[in-house]
Amino acid sequence: RPTHPDPTIKLRFNWNAAIGQDPFNNSTVYFGSQFVHKSTDKGLTWETISTDLTTNDPEKQKQSESGGLTLDATGAENHCTILVLEPSPIEKDMIWAASDDGLVHYTTNGGITWTNVSKNIKKLPKGSWITQIKASNKNKGEALLIANDYRRFNYSPYAYRTTNYGKTWERIVDENDVKTFTYSIVEDPLNPNLLFLGTDDGLYISLDSGKNWEKFNSKVFPTVPVKDLIIHPRENDLIIGTFGRAVWVLDDIRPLREIASNNDVKNSSSIKLFEPPTAYLASYQQPTGSRFGADALYQGENRKSGAMISYYFNPKKEENPKKSESNNPKKTKKDSIVLNIYNGEKLIRTLKKTSPKKEGVFRWYWNMDEKGVARPSRRASNSNREPSGVKVIPGEYKLVLSFKDEKSENIITVESDPRLNIDTIVALYLGKEDKRQGIVRNPESTVMTRLRTASSYVGSRKSGLSSTEFRLVEHAKNELKEALLKTNEFFTKSWTSIKEKISSENISQFKETTTIKVDDL
Repeated sequence: RPTHPDPTIKLRFNWNAAIGQDPFNNSTVYFGSQFVHKSTDKGLTWETISTDLTTNDPEKQKQSESGGLTLDATGAENHCTILVLEPSPIEKDMIWAASDDGLVHYTTNGGITWTNVSKNIKKLPKGSWITQIKASNKNKGEALLIANDYRRFNYSPYAYRTTNYGKTWERIVDENDVKTFTYSIVEDPLNPNLLFLGTDDGLYISLDSGKNWEKFNSKVFPTVPVKDLIIHPRENDLIIGTFGRAVWVLDDIRPLREIASNNDVKNSSSIKLFEPPTAYLASYQQPTGSRFGADALYQGENRKSGAMISYYFNPKKEENPKKSESNNPKKTKKDSIVLNIYNGEKLIRTLKKTSPKKEGVFRWYWNMDEKGVARPSRRASNSNREPSGVKVIPGEYKLVLSFKDEKSENIITVESDPRLNIDTIVALYLGKEDKRQGIVRNPESTVMTRLRTASSYVGSRKSGLSSTEFRLVEHAKNELKEALLKTNEFFTKSWTSIKEKISSENISQFKETTTIKVDDL
């Protein structure tokens, strides 16, 4: 942990002490006490690069006085500490720093000088906790700031934006936007119109750069304090950290990004099919550890299997709903949304579901299968669902989503599981490589498992071989014969073209191979 050159100075670290990594050098780390400390060797050694950036108010530093109560035993109840250290991802040596007693500073020269911009934040009560600053990845000097003051029974939300290094701050969240105080914020790395806000009341979303906010209503995500937010740059997922020590992932925010870029999506039609992420024919296996979890086991859920398809739906109102209700006293059946999936021009799958009751972005999962046939049964099925068939192969498929007379199309890419290494020839003899811990068994037979089984049985028969041993030897011979045939096929077909291509570059390191005779087995 950092130390100060002056042995008489006691460092104050918050329970949630500020830490930041230099975007331009991952060996450089910043850490906060009441000072900013810098390490260029991943934390082995530290230097202090600031003066005290807090109020250093002695009235807030009486944790050693009990007042008749038991003293804090953890040493964590410190005040006048730095909560935020945020290096700019686009401006080298530019760092924001903020404290739990309301001060905000920044440096543009790596800590040689610091500028205090706290007084420029209008309508923020003096001494508020500055819980987050998020530096822009698009514009220098731009940042989002989150503060709260609930410890003094002020439950107002505070969120600000600056575009000029804190000379002025625009308040983008107030009591008219959300119900209670704020914890966190994040801006979409691609679209500045899309913002996510974490509050004590849950998650809020803005599609217009903070002008308007709407609570994220979901049957899955609860109303809980949202302490931190980050967007995964590759997966385009929103990762949510809650005060309940849970991590939630909102898969694929690109539909929201598209709406934030073009609001006509919501106004042009009743239905809109968004570009889906690549779908993978995932391979699953039994996880290590406990097979059967007990009550309250702390573990997460896998992403839902199948291709994730997102669409926007807005049920248009009838012109004369009262008239239609009087003509038809019975409740009318809701119209269905239909998803047709094509391989080229061939329709391979048709899925249907009842249309949603309200406007919003919804999800549909396709199991990457074709249409199948009904399974044999003693009773006729009353289901209107199309039966599932075989899995599709990797490739591109056309999606057509329709509701009444409206249609929306897009293309989805299906790929093989990228985690699987293609060592099919070696696996025939030795099995696939398995890096799981514990006692693991390959559920598929290989040449070596057949030979080992036959050998162990033969070795255990001291009074002569029985039909069991002869059967196991025959199984081993057949397994070996099949593996050798596939090996020969690989070397006579696939291997030849690979060898010729590399040998033509005069860098061949290949040994000559010969075909193995299998007729004598």
